[in-house]
Amino acid sequence: MKKKVLIIENDQDIRHIVEYVLNEHGFETLSIPEPQDLSAIAPFRPDVILLDEFINSKPGHRLCRKIKKVRALAVIPVIILSTANDIELIAAECEANDHIRKPFDVEDMVAKVVRMVNHPPLAYGAE
Repeated sequence: MKKKVLIIENDQDIRHIVEYVLNEHGFETLSIPEPQDLSAIAPFRPDVILLDEFINSKPGHRLCRKIKKVRALAVIPVIILSTANDIELIAAECEANDHIRKPFDVEDMVAKVVRMVNHPPLAYGAE
């Protein structure tokens, strides 16, 4: 069974490139520019979420915080994608499991996704 990656990325070109690369590496992907709410995430049942920090109407770290507060979603590793200078701080504050600085090396991105799928971290707040 293929591992699933949800790609939430504002930039259509980046979204398509990431989707293509991950599909070529054997992942099933779903890519969207911005979910309307958390109910758009759960049905896909992703193993990893790649989340752009700058999505259309709100910062990605706010969505990350919401994901980490929902028990059923908190176990899904979130990797923040961003050009922000303080990406490490943003990722830590929203309890993301990792971050990728844009522009990114494709093989490094794939390696981080593979690592999260093969060795998922414990969820924040897990008992």
